[in-house]
Amino acid sequence: MSRARHLGFSGCMAFVLWLPVLVAVLTAPPAVPQVAPAHPSFPVWFDARVNEEQPKVFTRFQVDLDGDGRDDEVVCYGFMRKDIPQVMEAGLLILVGLASGERFAFNEGAGPDGLSACPMPPDKAEGSGKAVLIVERQGGGTSSRVKLRFDRKGPLLVGSVVNTRFSSNSMDLLTQRTHSSNYTAPMSDDENDEGDESESDGMAHGVSDLEATVLPSPGQVSWGQKHWKGPEDADLKVSLRRRGDLLVVSVRLRDDKMVTATDGSPKAILAADHLELSWTEWAATKSGTNQYVQLGVARNARGTPVATWFRPPWKKDTPLPTIRWTSPDAVEVDLRLRWLMPTPAKLGYYDPTSVTPQLKVSFSDGDGKGQETLVDVNAGMLFFAEPGRPFPTVEQYVQPWMRVADDATLRSLTL
Repeated sequence: MSRARHLGFSGCMAFVLWLPVLVAVLTAPPAVPQVAPAHPSFPVWFDARVNEEQPKVFTRFQVDLDGDGRDDEVVCYGFMRKDIPQVMEAGLLILVGLASGERFAFNEGAGPDGLSACPMPPDKAEGSGKAVLIVERQGGGTSSRVKLRFDRKGPLLVGSVVNTRFSSNSMDLLTQRTHSSNYTAPMSDDENDEGDESESDGMAHGVSDLEATVLPSPGQVSWGQKHWKGPEDADLKVSLRRRGDLLVVSVRLRDDKMVTATDGSPKAILAADHLELSWTEWAATKSGTNQYVQLGVARNARGTPVATWFRPPWKKDTPLPTIRWTSPDAVEVDLRLRWLMPTPAKLGYYDPTSVTPQLKVSFSDGDGKGQETLVDVNAGMLFFAEPGRPFPTVEQYVQPWMRVADDATLRSLTL
């Protein structure tokens, strides 16, 4: 047998020997991806921990807190002292178990206030038909309540009430209302001096990237009332929406005679029909002076945006924001969120209403005769949600909370 024929025969034999292996590889079913083990349901996990650790469960109920149509679980418990069974070893702890598997805990936290009561099942849905969980705290001369919704990332703030000895501040993003009352003690020993009391109502709005927040209209005439002939003469509608790190302010104008700017100078913008966007730039320290910033926005005869700082920010080289005139009566302005956001030094303990972004949008109408009328829309208190979330996150300084792992014990969560 020739060498070539011998090698060909050997190659054929090798192929025949490997053929079953090749067929097995080609016909084998695809590998099934490994799926992470599912979280044990909250009732299974919690009941197992109760049987082992023996806490005292004060309340336990079900309510849909994330809007997925399934009931989530809320429990409130504590550990009692063995020598004095009527006294708890530590404070209360509240657990929320979502039907989707996530679990969150609220305990005493590091501040002077502690949980003062177990939550109760909501008597009825509030505002937009969304049930809320109310968590109450007390101590250090302050009592507070927060109203919470949830998503899979954690608790979301929809309302708060904070009471001190001489004041009360509340806000509700479902009803979009705020209320404050203040009492000033007498300044003298005169028995007829009862001090001063004041109350005020306002608006609160949550701003997200999920849908636009439309501010109440019509606007309020703050200057030039004698020249204003009604909404058909001059008015504006304002909506807000988050886009990444930007706040997009969308404005639709109503004007019987639009006057454009002859150029981009402050004098020309002021003489034309224009928008004025005003906000507070917060100082980096608690005692620092806040900067009042004002932006002027108009368009020229070609429809090109023109803008100027009427009152510039602290940083003198701050660039003007992006502006889009989408039609002769509609404009969008992109404001950087960091321009409006309060600094941490300005935040009040447990009170989310102590300092909030401030924004006012005004339409200056001149009808070709210079500035005659100023119509304002004030945004009130603004609360910004993280991208993809419907309400703002609950900050730790407002209400301490934590995510609960599968291997957590009930006792460890109270520490």
